[in-house]
Amino acid sequence: MNKLALCGGIPVRKSAIPWASTMGEEEKAAVVKVMESGNLSAFLGRAGEQFLGGPRIKEIEKMFAGKFGAKHSISVNSATTALHTALAACEVGPGDEVLVTPYSMSATASAILMNNAVPVFVDICSETYNLNPKEIEKWLTPQTKAIMVTNLFGLPANLPEIIKIAKQHGLYVIEDNAQSPGATIDGKQAGTFGDLGIFSLNYHKVIHSGEGGIILTDSDKLAYRCQLIRNHGEVALDDLNDDDTVVLGSNYRMTELHAAIGIEQLNKLDGFLIKRHALADQLSRGLKRFLGLEGVTVSEGYEHSYYVYPIQFNQDIWTIKRAVFAAAMKAEGFPLGEGYVKPIYLMKLYQHKRVYNQTHYPFSFIDQPVQSYQKGICPVAEEMYEEKLITADVCRLPYTAGDIEDFLTALEKVWQGKEELRAYEKNNLTCS
Repeated sequence: MNKLALCGGIPVRKSAIPWASTMGEEEKAAVVKVMESGNLSAFLGRAGEQFLGGPRIKEIEKMFAGKFGAKHSISVNSATTALHTALAACEVGPGDEVLVTPYSMSATASAILMNNAVPVFVDICSETYNLNPKEIEKWLTPQTKAIMVTNLFGLPANLPEIIKIAKQHGLYVIEDNAQSPGATIDGKQAGTFGDLGIFSLNYHKVIHSGEGGIILTDSDKLAYRCQLIRNHGEVALDDLNDDDTVVLGSNYRMTELHAAIGIEQLNKLDGFLIKRHALADQLSRGLKRFLGLEGVTVSEGYEHSYYVYPIQFNQDIWTIKRAVFAAAMKAEGFPLGEGYVKPIYLMKLYQHKRVYNQTHYPFSFIDQPVQSYQKGICPVAEEMYEEKLITADVCRLPYTAGDIEDFLTALEKVWQGKEELRAYEKNNLTCS
């Protein structure tokens, strides 16, 4: 095997695979049509026909509801505002606690704070990286109002078990399905198990419109509340003389432009997923020949959508640190993610418990918060972050089967060069 690129050898690939746009002529034509109409947004923040938006908004909502099998679909301008809206629709607020994974993008938990409630972090499963149902019971208190579940990397959490626990305790379940459109459990779409499901149209997701989000629900009441929160609902309630509903709305509205792009992207979702599955299956087969690298675990009945491909790295078998392994792969033309994200509760915001100015609200609103956010409360998430997890963004366009073979070739080269890497790690400068 040739000398490692990290140590001065020739890389398997001279440059990393570039980012590729999934936009095509269909999206361009859709944007032009909206531009020519002159109607870039048809929302009006008053009760009436325009309160629910214009023709593209209504079309994308109808398409998402039909595609994923939900009664209602509510478009918003991001998945972050979708999370905030969903929690507010469930009337989560001061004095409430929401169980949530620590291993997700920060917005999953920040949305809880934005509703003036307190996140309580539940550890993850080492095989799926999703919230572990077996860890839920120990964090339940009389203040627990909901469970926020993230379907991470393209794989649904153990939603049947989580839903079962939630029903036993009268809790709402909100699915953060931003990374897993098209994933399923026994044929049922991820994002439709909970009371509300959140989809993302952010630019680096499986499908996107630059920015945007979708909320799915089968509840008439929750859909109504989401629609109000999205569009200055306090004004609409005044118009409607609705004295029973309490919401504070905002401008979380999607534009006609973003909706037009999202419609065309949704039409392409199945094709994108077929390609992602093929690349992921090829990678999974190839990884089996390497000790110390564990690929995706997909339980029977589950369907993955492969937003990214997670790999567990065993430092004891490789006898080098994960950072050195990642540096070696990057030098060969395949940059990898290390650890995904720091467990959210270790962020300064949670360590200092300061969100609003110099106060400790909303943490101080609960007399005896169940969780202190100290290191060690979610050991599996911490282990994945600090030592084990690697993410490979290799299942997207423009990757091909040939690129996956190159990736596996790079792995083989790095495996054969372990002695060089041990020396590199020892002096951190040169190879023997």
